[in-house]
Amino acid sequence: MLHSRFPVTAALVAILAGLLAASAAFARVARNTIDPVAVVSQDGRHLFVTGPVECTPGERSRLRVTVSQRSTGAVAEGRTFETCTGSAQQWEVEASILGKAKFEEGPATAVAIAVTSDRDSATDAHQWLVNVTLVAE
Repeated sequence: MLHSRFPVTAALVAILAGLLAASAAFARVARNTIDPVAVVSQDGRHLFVTGPVECTPGERSRLRVTVSQRSTGAVAEGRTFETCTGSAQQWEVEASILGKAKFEEGPATAVAIAVTSDRDSATDAHQWLVNVTLVAE
């Protein structure tokens, strides 16, 4: 009886191992978001946006953040680079306005895109969008 169960057990082990290997192969960028509150500078020309990201240890992460505010027409962009540790890391981006419109306290929308790489070869790209509240510094 044990002999007849072995192929089924071996097949289940092989399937589970394959699923674990596949999930590890695609786990480049995980647990990412943008914090719900961002800080706008006194002159409305700079924003400080933060959030957590987790990515494969040893890889590099390039993070680009764009923030827009419908009530003012303001748009800002900023970038940061991180070395991934495999644990959640807090990032901060100083985004500067593009154009003449300035930010004010209130609602805005932030979009982030992270691209991870290993030895100059991209391994993943992930984008996310969050409604944020801008507060004065």
